[in-house]
Amino acid sequence: MAAADAKKIIDVYTKLDGDKGTLKSHLREISEFMLAIKFLYDQYVEGGKRQSNIYDGTAIRAHRVFANGLYGNLSPQSVPWFMLTTKNKTLAENANVKFWLADTTERLRNAINSSNAPLALQQVYRAEGWAGTAIMYIEPGRRYAINCQTFSVGNCCIMEDADGVVDSVYRLEKFTARQMVMKWGVKVSEKVEKAYKDDKKDEQFEVIHAVYPRDDYNWRKMDNMNMPWASVYVERESKNILSESGYQEFPFACPRWEKDDGEVYGRAPGMDALPDGKMLNQMCYDNMRGIQKAIDPPLLASKESAISSTNTKAGGVIYHKSGEAPQALQSGSRFDIAMDYVNEYRQAVRDAFYHDLFLALAQQDNQQKTAYEVRQIVEEKLSILGPALGRQQTELFDPFLTRVFWILYRAGYLLPVPRELAGQGLSVEYVGRLALAMKSQETQATGQVLTFVGQLAEARPEILDNFDVDEIAQGTATRAGMPIKYLVPPDVRDKRRALQAQALAQEKADMQLEAAASQIPNLSKTPEAGSLAEGLMKQMGAGR
Repeated sequence: MAAADAKKIIDVYTKLDGDKGTLKSHLREISEFMLAIKFLYDQYVEGGKRQSNIYDGTAIRAHRVFANGLYGNLSPQSVPWFMLTTKNKTLAENANVKFWLADTTERLRNAINSSNAPLALQQVYRAEGWAGTAIMYIEPGRRYAINCQTFSVGNCCIMEDADGVVDSVYRLEKFTARQMVMKWGVKVSEKVEKAYKDDKKDEQFEVIHAVYPRDDYNWRKMDNMNMPWASVYVERESKNILSESGYQEFPFACPRWEKDDGEVYGRAPGMDALPDGKMLNQMCYDNMRGIQKAIDPPLLASKESAISSTNTKAGGVIYHKSGEAPQALQSGSRFDIAMDYVNEYRQAVRDAFYHDLFLALAQQDNQQKTAYEVRQIVEEKLSILGPALGRQQTELFDPFLTRVFWILYRAGYLLPVPRELAGQGLSVEYVGRLALAMKSQETQATGQVLTFVGQLAEARPEILDNFDVDEIAQGTATRAGMPIKYLVPPDVRDKRRALQAQALAQEKADMQLEAAASQIPNLSKTPEAGSLAEGLMKQMGAGR
């Protein structure tokens, strides 16, 4: 396998970063006028003020509701939000497979919740809300089983494969000389080593971390140089390769909120809100100037009074000639009209971040709404949010859970795979609140149909033969978020029903025999051979 080419990696990053010029300009505008988020290393001075150009905090609060709403309804830490299952649904009902799936799901949840993954996921939702693209790195942890980090799209460049799936990340990171010596030791360049020895340990150097699929690796070997994905750290200035290794699977999850044809990076709700946000920002600035002028208006006075000492402070004295008293300027401004427009733009910004949907799901604004009205709001917003939620599953959760699964599997955290699963594929069922809300429309339709059919069945009971009631019950339970392990497998259910039917049949037969025997008078002599009484006596004797 050929060694990595440092110059080629640097050239690729430089080209990709140059292609992002328009995107970075767009994101800088969102940051400066709406959200005050740092997305480039050199954008803000550390500890410096970021909100100099922001006069209204509606976008900041709406963005926070958006990120926290996605976290609480897609991947909450407190309740299960995914379940492992098999592509072969019949196989999932096997006792051994069912136990392994439930146990593995629980182990994955525990590993995720005990790590920094929940914090990283919340950062992902924040990035998607304003930048449209998020980048999360998943690796084996030192303190916990897994470790997750999020990186800004401003310093990362991504590439897609032929299917439009992100398979390469080129990330620029700044390290101090001290950090580089601690991480890579003698492999650092002479310039870094000199800075370290000259007591300039805080001097920063740019390092590019390139992760991309290898085309010429030996899959029979298991060393770092022959893994499907390459991992190369390069000093940008000196073109010095600090390390080269690899990954068994792509270590990044790179979700895009929405994506236009021909574009690699995503589109965000913050981009949709930018025009309204800038207008709102300017209106609030102008309104504050108008309000200040109304509270402390300019004074109209004669030219002669300009030479006098005019004191407009509280308790001050204004000297003027008789009949020439200064008067406050009456501008006639209509602040009520201005505030109506401000409120409209504020609502437009909130709508861009799906503010009403998340508040309805959180049951925070329902005091004035009926349950039907809340359901209507949720269904209306979900119909718009559906494609973006589907992208979260394919571009965020699927690669994230795949990476976590294999990290835990190789570390020995999981039970051995049952032999029944050999050659079979696993899949994930998402049971977060938003995922269940998307499925609830199907269950609501089922409930409405069964309610209507139930009325018809009073006159025509055979109409119920059109429905698989067992399948409806199981499907409704899983779509409502009930864990699969709580449901009885169909084979066990059918055996129970067969035993119950057999017991009922035997009980019925015994009751019929006892009823028949009670109608026969007590015989003082032996029944005649071949008579009905002899037959009943024999049956009763056999039953005993």
